[in-house]
Amino acid sequence: MCQRGETQALRIEEWAKAVGVWIDDTDEVFTNAFGERIAEGGEAIVYDHGATLVKTIGLDYFVEPILALDRISLHNAYFPETALTVLGFGRDAEGNFKIVVEQPFIKGNRMSDEEIADYMRHMGFELRNPRNWTYATPEIYLSDMHDENVLRSDSGNVFVIDCDIRINTPELKCGGVRNLSTKITRNYHNK
Repeated sequence: MCQRGETQALRIEEWAKAVGVWIDDTDEVFTNAFGERIAEGGEAIVYDHGATLVKTIGLDYFVEPILALDRISLHNAYFPETALTVLGFGRDAEGNFKIVVEQPFIKGNRMSDEEIADYMRHMGFELRNPRNWTYATPEIYLSDMHDENVLRSDSGNVFVIDCDIRINTPELKCGGVRNLSTKITRNYHNK
């Protein structure tokens, strides 16, 4: 899987350089452009850009770029008010592949675990593991839903700004029914 991930990263790098959305050293470029990092998590480094945040997302949790890009697509489908816009790709000073995204800056208040659980229930998700704030449906796995990643605005709107969202496969052990495959099957129906 690591080899497949690096092959994907090299193909994306080749394409990104050809179309002008590649950054050779994200650490240096972003420090010069935005100043200090304002946050750093398990897979992302966050920079203040006024009304938006710019993040460099690593592959620490995903290994393959396609899985990280799937996460971005799923986040945008479920939480469009905090959609991530892919700006480009690059490597940090240590040569690690990065996806560069922009996201609206959300000013809000932290929610309690109970408030987040109520919100998730209304979305059809069931709490599966309170230790890592994991919720799931048979199709979608959603984790890291804690009070720093889920905010409520003064007007009462809820915003999910960072979460681990994936297709819920049986391997995740959260009641998942979906299977990921690289096989392409075509069904042709005669009419």
